[in-house]
This record gives sequence, structure tokens and C-alpha cells, in this order.
Amino acid sequence: MSSLHIKYNMKQNLYQYWLFGFVGKLHLASSIFERMCSSGVAPSIQTFNMMISVYGRSQKLDRAVEMFRKAPSLGVPLDEKTYMNLIGYYGKAGKVHEASQLFNKMQEEGIKPGKVSYNIMINVYANAGACHEAEKLFQAMQRQGCSPDSFTYLSLVQAYTQSLNYSEAEETICTMKSKGILPSCAHFNILISAFIKAGMINEAKRVYEELPTFGLIPDLICHRTIMKGYMENGCVEEGISLFESISTSIKGDTFIMSAAVHFYEAAGMKKKTEELLCMMNKMGIPFLRKLEFGSRVKVKTS
Repeated sequence: MSSLHIKYNMKQNLYQYWLFGFVGKLHLASSIFERMCSSGVAPSIQTFNMMISVYGRSQKLDRAVEMFRKAPSLGVPLDEKTYMNLIGYYGKAGKVHEASQLFNKMQEEGIKPGKVSYNIMINVYANAGACHEAEKLFQAMQRQGCSPDSFTYLSLVQAYTQSLNYSEAEETICTMKSKGILPSCAHFNILISAFIKAGMINEAKRVYEELPTFGLIPDLICHRTIMKGYMENGCVEEGISLFESISTSIKGDTFIMSAAVHFYEAAGMKKKTEELLCMMNKMGIPFLRKLEFGSRVKVKTS
């Protein structure tokens, strides 16, 4: 390799290093990219991937698409990462059709998707509630020899709950366990949230209480989710019982402690209310007075 070629590669790598440091800063990254091009240093596929991320994160999807199209026009072949990078941003923008078309085009170009790519596309469908499409891709993934992982199943649970297919969501969690993939609190929290959103507080409570049967201890997010459900539905006894069972493990969580104050107030437990407010004050935890209590049953605290 000639010394000239070595110097060229060093310049290219230097620009890429600068870009990497400014991926979250649109104007600086754009300036570096323009300077790179104007100085005669050709961008690599890694450079284009960074610029797609720069514009995608800044919600400049049209410019991200421009970068995607510019690469092959300069003789830089697109790779799987480039396709999936843009597909991910299409998904975040709610452009499911465009994401799906690009995923198909990638395969037509001879690029075989791997597990990560399948997961990204299934997640795009899941967030849009496109349950049928997520199912089809889940099946295609396995036919191509890619084994689903925890993230795959997480997206599938999301797809089912988004399309109100709660029984399928629960069955999916049981299926992954039978396949030797242990579900996490995140899988259950999606289901708990969906039940609460649908006004099915008893089902949400059932799922929350079943976590230990899967060898799981509910995490803080699960605690917050079910507490929110109890707040919205005015479930005073359940809310107090939950708080008193987890109070030593939540480490001063603002929402849960504030919710507990509302529950004690609603139950007329003045002493408990004052004690908890005093504790929060000593810990420097603000009380969320405006939390809605019983919003689903048209009852609010004063």
C-alpha cells in the first residue's frame, strides 16, 4: 500500500472519528460531512450510516433518505446495517409501508436478513399494531434458520396487545418459556399496561401477581404500572396493600409514594397520610398532588 493511500485512509478514518463524536449534534455533524466531501475524501458506508443516524435522531427523515440514496450514487454499496438503520427510523416515524418496502428491497438485492434485522422489522410492525405482518415475519424468520430471542418475543407480545389480542400475547409468553427463553418483567409489563389501558384492572392484577410463578420478582416499572392502574380505578385497598408490601424496596420512588398518600387520604387514614408526607419531606421527595385518583370511575381527590 502506497504512503499516499495510507494518508487517504487516515483522513477518512479521522473524519469518521469526528462524526462519531457528533452523531447527536446535527449541525456539527453536517458541517463535518460537507467538509469531508469538499476536501476530496470519499465517504465510506460507515460514514453514510452515521449520517443516516444523525438525521434520523434529529427527525430529519427526508435527509436520512437522501443519505441512503446518495451512497450508491457515489459507488458505495449498501449493506444490511444501512438498510436496517433507515428501516428503524421509518418505524419510529410511523412509516410502516416504507419500512416494509425497504426490507423487501434489501432481500431482492441479495442481502439476507439476520436475527437483528428480523427483530427490528418485527418491532416496526408491532409498534404499529400490524399483528398479522409481525406473525408472518416471525414465521419467515424461523424458516430462514434464525431462532427467535427474548427481543423477538417482546415485539410479538407488543404486536398482540396493540391489536387487542390479549390471549395470544399471554400464549406467546408461555411459548417462549417452553422454548427455554425466560420471559422478563418487560414482557409482562406490556401485558399489564395493555389490560389497564383497556380498563381490565382485574386481569392486570392477575398477571402482576403471576410473575413469581415464572420465577420473576416484579421490578419498579411493573410496580409503577399496576399502581397507576389502581390509582385510575380507585382501588384503594389494593393500592394500600401493594404499597405496604413493597415500601421497603422502592427506594423513595416519587410516583409510588405520592400514589400511596392519595390512597391513604381516600381511605380516611389521616395518621398514615401525615406520616408518609413527613417521610417524603425528610427524604426530599416531592408530593405529586395533581395525580388523578379514580379517573376511570369519575372520582378525583380534592
